[in-house]
Amino acid sequence: MFNPPTLEDLQETRRANEKLVLKALESKPEWVETELAKTTGLALSHLRAALASLLDQGRVRRLPGTGTRAVYGLADPGLADVPATPLTEGAKKVRDYLEGRADSALYMSEQLRMTREDVMTALSLLNAHGMITCTFVGSLVIFRLKETQAIGQEQSPAPTSKKKQVA
Repeated sequence: MFNPPTLEDLQETRRANEKLVLKALESKPEWVETELAKTTGLALSHLRAALASLLDQGRVRRLPGTGTRAVYGLADPGLADVPATPLTEGAKKVRDYLEGRADSALYMSEQLRMTREDVMTALSLLNAHGMITCTFVGSLVIFRLKETQAIGQEQSPAPTSKKKQVA
């Protein structure tokens, strides 16, 4: 009898695949997707799932390739590896600023009247809490808040007006 994998099994497999991809990317600065699949032994679908997750985490970036070849390398958004301590006022200020928008650290520092170092410290803390993602546009790093969705919460139906029944 076939037992489908549980969500935990799938997440564990994805994490293991991510580790394989990161290990390979550390050995060489640029990898063509098909070469990376051969080196890691992953099927393209599993490799792409791992790469998508790592891209979303800001740990990997897609590099300009030639033609239709996808080229990947390790990403460094410049964030410090800090513990997930309570949010500072600066981190709250940056979080509030990023509501509904994406921006670079330099532009955020100008808009929020904070030093770039303070913005990067705040972004590092938000990253430690898993609250932000980053995207590379050329050499520019764009930060945004992760979208959160309430899981398992049902919307209550809109109230309906009850009409009196006339006999």
